[in-house]
Amino acid sequence: MIVATAQTTDVSLTLPAEPGAAALARRELVQAGLGEDIEHTVALLATELVTNAVRHAGLRSGDRMALRATIEPDFARVELHDGGGGFDPEVRHETSGFGLRLMETLSSQWGTTGPPGFAVWFEVDRRTGQRFARDKQRPATSRSSQLRP
Repeated sequence: MIVATAQTTDVSLTLPAEPGAAALARRELVQAGLGEDIEHTVALLATELVTNAVRHAGLRSGDRMALRATIEPDFARVELHDGGGGFDPEVRHETSGFGLRLMETLSSQWGTTGPPGFAVWFEVDRRTGQRFARDKQRPATSRSSQLRP
């Protein structure tokens, strides 16, 4: 569901825990009116978020994930609640792909929340005119949703 008010659009989707879910999420986010400067970045990060949940959250066929987003022309916050067991963002596995590296590089900030359930979120913020936020902090723990004051 997409709800638009003035300059802000809220997106709320229930996604199946299957590979095609990433394309569904990407399409809905792009249709929500992302600004040209952030569209590709948000779509890419959302794809990684959903794909990682499908691959690594231990979800079964028939399980669902909830994607929520707040979108403005130069800002987006996207979060994915997958009901999985979560992970510690401080621990890197040698077999890891590029998902978390992309989060660190392309997002303005990102983090995890839980319990109950588990969610990963990211923000892309171009309101300040900066292309990328280089002073990002990494989450202190996998339970922290506050990266900055």
